[in-house]
Amino acid sequence: MDKQYDIIIIGGRVAGASLAMRLGQQNRKVLLIERITFPSWPSVPSSPIVHPGTMRLLSELGFAEEEYTYAEGKADHVIMDMMGKFQAVMPMAMMDLDRNYIYGIDRNKFDTVLWRRAASCPTVSAYENFAMTDVLKDAAGRVTGIVGRTGDRTEEVIQADLVVGADGRFSLAARKFGAEPFEELNDYPSASYHAEWEGVAEYSKACPHPLVIYQLGGGYSLLCIPIDKQKYIIANYLRTGDTHFGGKKLEEHYVQALQSVPRLREQLKNARRVTPVVGVRRIDNGYRQAYGQGWALVGDAFHYESPLDGQGIYNALLASKFLAEAIEQWKNGQPWEEAGKEYQQRFYDSSHDMLKQTVARVQQELYTSPPPFVVNTLMRWVLTDPRFQKKFLLYLSRAIDPNTFTFGPSLGPVARGFLRDVFRTGRRQPAFE
Repeated sequence: MDKQYDIIIIGGRVAGASLAMRLGQQNRKVLLIERITFPSWPSVPSSPIVHPGTMRLLSELGFAEEEYTYAEGKADHVIMDMMGKFQAVMPMAMMDLDRNYIYGIDRNKFDTVLWRRAASCPTVSAYENFAMTDVLKDAAGRVTGIVGRTGDRTEEVIQADLVVGADGRFSLAARKFGAEPFEELNDYPSASYHAEWEGVAEYSKACPHPLVIYQLGGGYSLLCIPIDKQKYIIANYLRTGDTHFGGKKLEEHYVQALQSVPRLREQLKNARRVTPVVGVRRIDNGYRQAYGQGWALVGDAFHYESPLDGQGIYNALLASKFLAEAIEQWKNGQPWEEAGKEYQQRFYDSSHDMLKQTVARVQQELYTSPPPFVVNTLMRWVLTDPRFQKKFLLYLSRAIDPNTFTFGPSLGPVARGFLRDVFRTGRRQPAFE
């Protein structure tokens, strides 16, 4: 292993690998390290979803969809099931974009594909099973490199012009750099746990593998994401304060919740869980300082939020793009303090409105309990309104300004829903029974 690089990237998943690819295109000498060996699932909650906005960023990196997806992970409907009250079926064709679908992805495959592409760049040296244990600093406090350890415990000291932490929401690099949060929105903390299942039956003949959100009520929801033939990631979302489970074990509570949904119980009748149930009891939302003397943060190490809206992979790819452009400006003569500041502000401006919407959605879905009348009227009118559905899908796909979307009841969808009930106009939503 060489002892001097232009940039060291700590963490080789989405943010780190995509940054390495972009820096490789600049012919920078890059060291990319990852403490695990691929393939491997992330250890924290992730909505493994790529929407049209995410796919466009992957296309910029030269990826075709079939490289990082499986055909039966493609979902062209989103269904919100209000558990016996009503069902909102949202065909993604109504978005009228270049891609009118989303993919659930197998993170084992996805992360491995990105890692291998980064490792194939001529100027990128990629090492798995290599962990950063400390950072090097000069007398002025500027980060100048890292101390790392291989799988056989051999210690390495490596220098770099810039060290980037891409090691997730619990970033060791951020702690070593001294990066502090500068904004957090944590009035409504949530938790999430997930596992992979195989042998899952079709949702229905008409719609075999949609993305389905079950609203169980009482601050509890389930998200079922197809990732491959008869394979799903099933995640739950709940309030942090509800994670004691009444003395039950995590796995027992998780499976019991899945079994409480009749349709899901039927789909899982011959299925088996093939991974442990993993997750986080408290998911914070916010930003850390993303740059400093000799260092930067990217991905969840910089910006962390609830996976409820499935924006994590998009945000990681967008931030790595912005950081790569800032590094190019720096290498072309702009002081790093200026380039880093512009990078932080640019990503903040591109993500903050979506973060506020996601937090508001967490509040509405997990922390409010509307009476049955509201669910069966106002919410039904809104969620089954085609114009609302189109805007919701465009919002999730980052195709519209998040400020133009409101998830809760608003005048237009409510009025149209009322008129549909009064005059019985329009076709009823298919229930895909």
